[in-house]
Amino acid sequence: MRFASLDHFGVGFWRIVALGSACAFLTATLVGLVVGDSLGQARAPTLLVIATLVFYIVLSMPRRVLDRQRVAQARESLLIAASATACLGVTGSRAKTLILLRPRDPTLAATASDAGRMVLLGSRVQSAVAKASESLASYSAATALLNIAAMSQRDFEGRDEESRGLASSSELSRETKLPMFMTVCFFTPIMLVLYAVFTHSYDPTTLAELAAFEFVAVDLAFYFSAADRGPG
Repeated sequence: MRFASLDHFGVGFWRIVALGSACAFLTATLVGLVVGDSLGQARAPTLLVIATLVFYIVLSMPRRVLDRQRVAQARESLLIAASATACLGVTGSRAKTLILLRPRDPTLAATASDAGRMVLLGSRVQSAVAKASESLASYSAATALLNIAAMSQRDFEGRDEESRGLASSSELSRETKLPMFMTVCFFTPIMLVLYAVFTHSYDPTTLAELAAFEFVAVDLAFYFSAADRGPG
């Protein structure tokens, strides 16, 4: 099976599946040791749910990292385009413009540095930029660099469709996940207290195990509600 995020980072599908399975098993084991027998018959299904969530977290990590990179690069693409246009107007040289470019995003900075190094070694600007831009997650950032190679001084105002689309998607994701986090924070303590009352679990050890399970549930909910947030 092939996924864009795994191909981007050069990670094998079965390798990430194996890593996710190992992390899920270890997490379920540790949580099982922490909660003990405080959950009674619900212990096994709860540990299975936790293991499934951890497996999903690990499996989706490359996609989330790629999304963060795409957002950061798309936001900086306009700045790169404006800086390149100003530098082209002063130097009149595509090679100098590329070498002088200093993006803030680490991946963009590395891409511009690689392209500049290839130019200094004798490659044409267009071929160097095209080859270096293959590692970028954002097509807006890649286009901004390619415009340098094409000696394009077009007005880039309003060419941030990708950035606006990613921002809208991120906002919708927040609106969906924040209520989920608030619901878990509100109902988890109530449900655990009711469970302790109905099962007559009043000894300190059981209560401590239930409190530890509450922290696990809230931490997982917080991670899911904040996992897809890009840089502010």
